[in-house]
Amino acid sequence: KAPWAVFVRDPLERLLSGFLDKCYNPRTRKNQGHCEPNVVFNPKKPLMNAKNKTYANLLDSLDIEGQEKAMFGAYVDVLPLKWNVHFVPQAMFCDLHRNIDKYDFVGNMGKDFHFDLDRMANQFGGQLPEILNSTFGYKDHVMIGNHENTGKQGSGHAMHTPAKVARFYTARTVRRALEYLSIDYVMLGLQVPEWARQMLKEESSTI
Repeated sequence: KAPWAVFVRDPLERLLSGFLDKCYNPRTRKNQGHCEPNVVFNPKKPLMNAKNKTYANLLDSLDIEGQEKAMFGAYVDVLPLKWNVHFVPQAMFCDLHRNIDKYDFVGNMGKDFHFDLDRMANQFGGQLPEILNSTFGYKDHVMIGNHENTGKQGSGHAMHTPAKVARFYTARTVRRALEYLSIDYVMLGLQVPEWARQMLKEESSTI
């Protein structure tokens, strides 16, 4: 019987990562069509109301430098209208909300990602260490004790720094995203990251 292994990721970071990979670049939005609903983010023709008047394109005022928070916030607002597989809560994949305790290995794509890869490689052995290292280069990170990044340097899926999440997230967007993704935190035993807690705390202190 083959062992079962899975890596989970902080849901708020995963949401931003998906947005940056599938939505932020206009060319990617057009070519891939994964930034849904496409009627909003990749319209083939202008939207018309009942009186045949054209609606203003949402992106006309958002798809510009300096509007990152507003654009990401708009995406999070309309996300539930059509879920794309890249953004569906992790707990829904493979019934993880029911089956995660049955897995032989559960890793986390956080600051200890490379160390979890090392732990998995040591647990299962065989050719796995060489295969994982050829893909992720984790051994060098483990050797020098690097907890700074996940994935390959420069990857759109790498762990985001506090500066990057602050560029796109607001306290309102955090709250909205948690409405959709709380199932991952509850059912997968994940913790809301400190940067998100701090955003919410700072907002409440100004009210």
